[in-house]
Amino acid sequence: MSLRKRLQSRLTLWKKLFKLLSFCSRNLSLAVAALSILEAAAGIAVLYLIKQLVDGISLQLGDTGGLSDTGQIFQALGLIGLMMVLTVAFQRMAEYARHRQGTEVADHVDRMIHERAIAVDLAFYESPQYYDSLQRARAAGSQRPAQVVTTLANFFRSIIYLIGILALMASLDWRLVVLLLLSMGTALVVRLHFTKLLFAWQHRRAQMERRASYLDWLLTSDHHAKELRISRLGGELRDRYSHLRRQIRTEQLAIEKRKMLAEVGAAGAAALIFFGATAWLVMRVIDGSVGLGDLVLFLLLFRRAETSGREFVNSLSALYDHQLFLTQLFSFLEVKAQLAPPAAPRALPSPVREGLRFHNVSFRYPSNEASALSDVDFELPAGQVTAIVGENGSGKTSLIKLLCRLYDPGQGRITLDGIDIREFDPVSYRKLFSVIFQDYACYAETVSENIRFGNIEAAHDDPRIQHAAGLGGATDFIADLPQGFQTPLTRLFDDGRELSLGQWQRVALSRAFFPQSPFIIMDEPTSAVDPRAEAELFENFRARLEGRGALIISHRLSTIRMADRIYMLEKGRILESGSHDELMAKEGNYANLFSRQARSFLSQPPAMKTPPI
Repeated sequence: MSLRKRLQSRLTLWKKLFKLLSFCSRNLSLAVAALSILEAAAGIAVLYLIKQLVDGISLQLGDTGGLSDTGQIFQALGLIGLMMVLTVAFQRMAEYARHRQGTEVADHVDRMIHERAIAVDLAFYESPQYYDSLQRARAAGSQRPAQVVTTLANFFRSIIYLIGILALMASLDWRLVVLLLLSMGTALVVRLHFTKLLFAWQHRRAQMERRASYLDWLLTSDHHAKELRISRLGGELRDRYSHLRRQIRTEQLAIEKRKMLAEVGAAGAAALIFFGATAWLVMRVIDGSVGLGDLVLFLLLFRRAETSGREFVNSLSALYDHQLFLTQLFSFLEVKAQLAPPAAPRALPSPVREGLRFHNVSFRYPSNEASALSDVDFELPAGQVTAIVGENGSGKTSLIKLLCRLYDPGQGRITLDGIDIREFDPVSYRKLFSVIFQDYACYAETVSENIRFGNIEAAHDDPRIQHAAGLGGATDFIADLPQGFQTPLTRLFDDGRELSLGQWQRVALSRAFFPQSPFIIMDEPTSAVDPRAEAELFENFRARLEGRGALIISHRLSTIRMADRIYMLEKGRILESGSHDELMAKEGNYANLFSRQARSFLSQPPAMKTPPI
């Protein structure tokens, strides 16, 4: 990249950053700048007043051999004390203003990251590149913008200090300014070099960090606690985690060691410069060409210059570091969803009369070579029950994702009442469906909230929550909970209760029944419930639908016999379709599969033989 393009890129980045920082109060930003300037000015004034005090004392001692005007000296001391108090006051007020501004910006960045994570397409979540970019964005924010506020304030404050210090030092001898700049320049080059080196390494390690975090989650969460103990996997996963952390630590420490040696060398060079300059000034004080106040001022200035120079170098290095990391943050925030609404979205049909239809739909996941669906013709009529059967990996869940427009088909089209669904706003279109996925969510919230999350726009006390619990078969066990519908379903917090898998699935079913949407989709809706609860659910299933269309996916063919139309999928293609009776009459794949399942329930197990004694 050319120098001009690099400068343009950095200018664009800083424009975005200042726009981000302007999120909080403009008056607060001005207060941060003003207080930082006042703090630096008061600090410089203290140094100058000390020089004046020393010169005054030295002059009185030289003229009379004693202090002839102590009032003037105490007046100067009082003024120095006042300026020191003001310096501390300005410093603390500036810190408060920076902290307030930083926390506001940090919370705003958190919200921006969450909004972007919600807005991106589902395909983004299914690629390692997404998780790498999210890891880098997380490393960049949300605290980075808050740190930038502090760093910028420190940077400008150190510049003001250095300008004042250099001006006072130039009044002593301009050559001292050159030596000071040389000392600071060496430290700056070293720091910037290793800042860039560390950033490049941190960019490469993003996936290692994610893998280590995943192993840590496996070891410390309750999700796999039973299996880890039974299979004795804990030690193996612990060792893998330790190996990853050791590799990360070794690489980082190698860079830090080189950085330490380089900075010690730069500090040694600065010490030699200080020793030489001080010795030269002492000789000038001895020969009378420089006053004692000038020597004291130099010592104070060099010490203050050392501190301010370190702040300047650290701030500039940190700003460079922030710039590199914030590039990752803004790159993540600029990711655009591909499933965007059309310029003029059409209104959804109300009510839905015909339903949905797939027209020769084919689909392949971006990261896969094989197609998940091929030339699929499929109908989901309004007000009817449709079912899909097929082995694992046959494309059933992929069909649901296309139906809900979480993806768009690669070929073919999907229509709603004859209108291509790409002509509708995706968010509005998805309100047509309530879905229980096979990997349904278990929210660490109350029973009531777990059901209400099916339609977040509903009121917290919506009476349909209890009605939906009845439709999902959850009313009986909810009544036995300590606080009924207000019982928290988690062990993470106080007063929470944990449910069995079957009870959780009935809560998820209730959440799917809660929205008054035209279609309800159930992916293995009874995989964890007992046969009695399953029979009760499907015994009066059409009445529970309350006029809605339904799509059911199940491996248990006994649960879908009542469907108006059944589709059999295999390797992304529809092999057969029809009612249960029609498919059995064909004596094809469906009939063969149903007969095998029926035999497994009807056949008697062989009698056990008594072993000989």
